[in-house]
Amino acid sequence: MADKQENKDSIFDHPKRLLVGGVAIGVGGFLLYKLGSKIVSNMQQRNTENLASDNPEVRQAMALRSAMNPSGVSWMRSFDGTNTTAVFDTSHQIKNLNDVGDAYRKLYGDDLLQDLQSELSASDYQKFLTMVSSNPAKTGGSAPVSFAKKSQMVVAKVEVFLRTSPDATYHEAIYQAFSDHKNIIRKAKVGEFLGYATGKQAYDDKNNVKFIEVGYLVKKENLPASLKAYAGKTYTYWVSSSSNYVDIFQSYKDLWQAYPSSQQECSYKKPLDYYSSLTGFITQAVISKRATQILDDKMQPFVIVPPQTLLGQYLMCLDTGRIRFVKFRTVDNTERWVKADFVTIKDNTI
Repeated sequence: MADKQENKDSIFDHPKRLLVGGVAIGVGGFLLYKLGSKIVSNMQQRNTENLASDNPEVRQAMALRSAMNPSGVSWMRSFDGTNTTAVFDTSHQIKNLNDVGDAYRKLYGDDLLQDLQSELSASDYQKFLTMVSSNPAKTGGSAPVSFAKKSQMVVAKVEVFLRTSPDATYHEAIYQAFSDHKNIIRKAKVGEFLGYATGKQAYDDKNNVKFIEVGYLVKKENLPASLKAYAGKTYTYWVSSSSNYVDIFQSYKDLWQAYPSSQQECSYKKPLDYYSSLTGFITQAVISKRATQILDDKMQPFVIVPPQTLLGQYLMCLDTGRIRFVKFRTVDNTERWVKADFVTIKDNTI
């Protein structure tokens, strides 16, 4: 008993030994913890990398890391420089940015978006997000960003190039006289009704331009002599969707209020599916005889259409005793009313 007490006293008689022993235990414990953490992290990374061949999000996370850290040495990342071309190439493939971010965190323990913000300029980072968010195949998070919805009407706000492809590289500069990228069809005039958005869009990341495809069909009926040669022909082209260059409208009413002169163009420029969408649908067609006021489902004035406009499918007739109204369904499945005296009903089953 006395020996045990003597040993205990000797330990407390030498506090330096106690301190050194404590530090050794602490350092050993810390190193053991770090080693264990490293082993677990490496196991997670190997498991994630093993999924790369089957998981596109893992491949995309690895591609982005490689673009930001080409050497592969993490402490060299700030010296490596970032391959922005590789970042943008990868962004075109990303369908679910959240899943890519999760894979990136498992692989490297870092936040993907924070790393991208630190490695890219503000404009390049915004460009990356635009390319990801506008991907039509996007599945994660909010719906893909639409530059213009299908069937919306597009008008040139200023003179703007109409192109055969969504590439703004060529702009008719003198030094581009021998360029292989000549894709300009013509320059649209201010206030020109360009047609209807087809639903197709593309982002020109090289020039930071958002493009939409616009098109129209020249209707076959009641055309002036100067346009008869174009009857039934279709036209499509790409144009910048920027509000600096075009105005986009959901309804004729808003379009004609902003650009009254577009009414004439709208009378013969129709959506590309103007005829095909009606095939087998309209058995009794409602057609305007003259400039006609269209009423909404609450019998309130909605828009005025030009003569000889195919309004839609006849549904019913309502006689108030003073006025007869015709109810019809438009191509986009909207129910409208019109005074019966202003329209004719053509039976296509005869």
